[in-house]
Amino acid sequence: MAALRTLFLIGGLCAGLAVQAAELAVAVGVLDPAQVAGQDKAFPRGAPGAELVAVNDDLAREICRRINARCALNYIAFAEILPGVEARRFDLGFGNFLRSPERERRVAFSDTIWRSSSRLVGSPAAARAFAGKLGRPVTLDSLRDARVTAIAGSQQLTFLERLPGERRLTAIGTPTPIDALQALRDDGADFALLPTLSAYSLLSHDSSGDFEFVGPAAADRGLGGTVHIILPRQHEQLRRAVNQAIAAIRSDGTYQRIVRRYFPVGLD
Repeated sequence: MAALRTLFLIGGLCAGLAVQAAELAVAVGVLDPAQVAGQDKAFPRGAPGAELVAVNDDLAREICRRINARCALNYIAFAEILPGVEARRFDLGFGNFLRSPERERRVAFSDTIWRSSSRLVGSPAAARAFAGKLGRPVTLDSLRDARVTAIAGSQQLTFLERLPGERRLTAIGTPTPIDALQALRDDGADFALLPTLSAYSLLSHDSSGDFEFVGPAAADRGLGGTVHIILPRQHEQLRRAVNQAIAAIRSDGTYQRIVRRYFPVGLD
């Protein structure tokens, strides 16, 4: 199967590329893999975090169609995607992947699909309590003596783990953003540091109103920037085909239509 997937016959067709006789394994990150039984199933659109998953799902299917590939979609936790792509179990990985030198040593990156930032999430009570202790509003830079959860394998968790010890922040990795919010509910953490779009998708489905964004968004220090599809480093022809497909769906308006199905604003 691995050998079959890597047999790409790529030729220019008008403004695009065709990948003929290609079978691609595609990983799409979901916030709760337990909600999807098996592979190549449509992700339930009313589930927590469904908007971000749906955008990635639609983009994956449209890109596969544009490059003429048969794609089997696998819905898995974010932390499993990069190791799976690196090991060539997956040919394409759709999540909220920011570029970093560490990741570039392991996988290849497509052209940009959107831009991302990070936000702290917490309860209003926690924000008030910590603001009182700090003597100023809670932000990512002012926070001290707190337990902060982030998604395992994410840039957010890497950032927290590299903060100076005098900040006295305890970084806690969780498998998914849903687990991060559950840690807040269970008093296993004080705040969560999440990609803004993932957090927005979760909070928009949380009728309890227990949590809110705390402080401004952060896009520096590896916490934001351009988001990409990831691929095995050996698949350069596939990367070029995917990039041409991205350019095509942006130029003809397909990308914008996909985003607007699920989000009230653009992601650029």
